Amino acid sequence: MPKHSLFVLVGLTIAGCSFAQNTRGQDAMWGAYHQCRSDGRVPTNVQMIRVEPNGHGWYQTYSSSYGGADFERCITEKVGAKATTQVEPAPPTLGP
Repeated sequence: MPKHSLFVLVGLTIAGCSFAQNTRGQDAMWGAYHQCRSDGRVPTNVQMIRVEPNGHGWYQTYSSSYGGADFERCITEKVGAKATTQVEPAPPTLGP
């Protein structure tokens, strides 16, 4: 019986997450990110890593901070009047 319950719980969790939709703020931020990338205005070392439901985005730069300011400028231009969205560097993480 416990195996069956665990299977049902895992199945419902997966099904519930698959129906989740982005909010307008998230769609605006991801759209701006993809436009900036396709315009060639963002170096490949800058990656969007998370966008919260209110449109607040977090990005990370790899190997150096080069391109971060250009990325923020482009996102601000693309998002424009949708003032609830903003982007900032992710907090530093410790790792190897």
